[in-house]
Amino acid sequence: MEFGGEEQKLNDLKVTFDMCDTESCGFITPEILKKMLKKMGESKSIDECKSMIKQFDLNGDGVLSFEEFRIMMQ
Repeated sequence: MEFGGEEQKLNDLKVTFDMCDTESCGFITPEILKKMLKKMGESKSIDECKSMIKQFDLNGDGVLSFEEFRIMMQ
């Protein structure tokens, strides 16, 4: 039963990631993050968004993949 719960959490995270990935590029860029945060009523600069992403950007490419997003959301 626990596995089903974990699987559902993973599916929910994928749906959330896909909603954030408005350009369907497979990752979240600082620009996408800025737009997403603005929709949620939070204003951040591109530099602030880059900083937020950098904390979880495991491979240093400057964007968040789904795996990096999943880690960030834990």
